[in-house]
Amino acid sequence: MSLLQLDRQEFLDEFWDYRPGEHLLIVEPTGGGKTHLMYQLLGEAMRQQPHLNVVSLMPKAADPSTVEWAAALGLRETPSWPPRRKLLSQPPAGWVLWPPHRMDLPPEQRRELVGQVLRKGVDGQYVKGSSITCVDDAHSAATMMGLNPYVEELLVNGRANGAGGWLALQKPSGSVVSGGVTSFAYSSATHIFLGRDNEERNIRRFGEIGGIDPKEVASIVRGLRLYQIGQHTVSEKLYLDLRGPYKALIGP
Repeated sequence: MSLLQLDRQEFLDEFWDYRPGEHLLIVEPTGGGKTHLMYQLLGEAMRQQPHLNVVSLMPKAADPSTVEWAAALGLRETPSWPPRRKLLSQPPAGWVLWPPHRMDLPPEQRRELVGQVLRKGVDGQYVKGSSITCVDDAHSAATMMGLNPYVEELLVNGRANGAGGWLALQKPSGSVVSGGVTSFAYSSATHIFLGRDNEERNIRRFGEIGGIDPKEVASIVRGLRLYQIGQHTVSEKLYLDLRGPYKALIGP
């Protein structure tokens, strides 16, 4: 694989090419800019493929970045699925499925209520097809909210009817208590973005990515550059396009 170095806007304008049914994975420790990157990619994919049904699943109780990006991309928040459309004078560009978090309930009950709604969203997108389903904080959604079987079905079978799954992860190795996201997140993805990571347990999961040299990828990921942007430390990203395969370094 040849290696290109691109700044973020150059990549989005000239190189980012999304086709219906392709799956995407972003892996990076917390605070590295996964959500920002995901929505940048989504905005350009929506421009390229305006017919796709877009839903972003939100397993968190609060996330200011998602609120900002929803407004920027014309996505409307809905607490339930399917969304209520009768009151809308014009359909939105897509949806953010954001169930309420009942903080008066124990964690198990609260997560189950959120998971019930999110599972409806994933399944609806998979069945409908011609869709992009984004799952930010995919570890939380898949393991704590019970979405793993639904996400796995989307990743394994979604390509046939144009249903793409986009996952953002901060801890690819999973946890002792709840396990990890389905391995199909790695083996089924066409587009993979990796941020800097020196945790060996995390890096070992990159061996599940097909068509690449895991030792080469691990070496690159350990050495990705860091940039201070405001109060955030943002990593350069290694982009893997497995259609080639190709790889590139993407700046902030």
